[in-house]
Amino acid sequence: MDILLGLAVLPVIVLGFYIYKKDNNKEPEGLLTKIFLLGVLTCVPVVICEMIAGNFFDTDDSTIGFISMFINVFFGVGLIEEFFKWLVTKKVGYNSKEYDEVYDIIVYSVFASLGFACLENILYVFSNGIGTAIMRALLSVPGHACFGVIMGYFLSKAKLNELHGNHATSKTNLFLSILMPSLVHTMYDALLFDGGDMNILIFFVFDILMVIYCFSLVKRMSSIQYNVSLLTGQSMTSSVVKEQVQVQDNTKNMIQVCPICKRKYMKGSSCPSCGYKN
Repeated sequence: MDILLGLAVLPVIVLGFYIYKKDNNKEPEGLLTKIFLLGVLTCVPVVICEMIAGNFFDTDDSTIGFISMFINVFFGVGLIEEFFKWLVTKKVGYNSKEYDEVYDIIVYSVFASLGFACLENILYVFSNGIGTAIMRALLSVPGHACFGVIMGYFLSKAKLNELHGNHATSKTNLFLSILMPSLVHTMYDALLFDGGDMNILIFFVFDILMVIYCFSLVKRMSSIQYNVSLLTGQSMTSSVVKEQVQVQDNTKNMIQVCPICKRKYMKGSSCPSCGYKN
């Protein structure tokens, strides 16, 4: 039993530590613990909602075709699980006074996702043994972490838009912060649930590409030294203002690429997608 528990929890610890270490200015352990435990607790409403949704969206029948399976998984699993993770991240992390860098929200969303994945993993491993523990350590737990990365990415863009007063785009990114991880989660599960050798092959290709993309996103976002608190006026000193104005004046007519969205825009202005301004 101790071995199974260790195998179930180990991948959660490894991924959580990796995401935490990538943060240049570490988040308070108390806040991360709170988000993680709330992520664990989301299993309760998720199970209830999935039981109800199962009466309308059957994910057990592999003969219904991939499109039908995709729809059923989206409404019966993906959207439900990601919504409750999003709710924890939005209420606790997004509105936290500790959220002062663009990467922080990715840390929060991944910890919420890993909290959910931890309890889910323990239940599956205790029911099915070491083989399941190994498979889920390689696939399911990293999958949940990736869903959290995608969620956090769009939440970071929403926050920047909000602080720049672009509320319409902020609402769009908030919507995408639920929709996109739900769609990726749905594709992940639907390929598995639908069965078939071709779908399994597609699943592994999809999984590898998803992990590569999300870990590259973590690397890029964690390297951006952009203090969000400057936009809220919490630490905008006169010297900082003078320095930023001088930089903007010197680079006013130059094109740059947003490090968050990879979109081109004029220096001295803001990225039209997320509001990043250098």
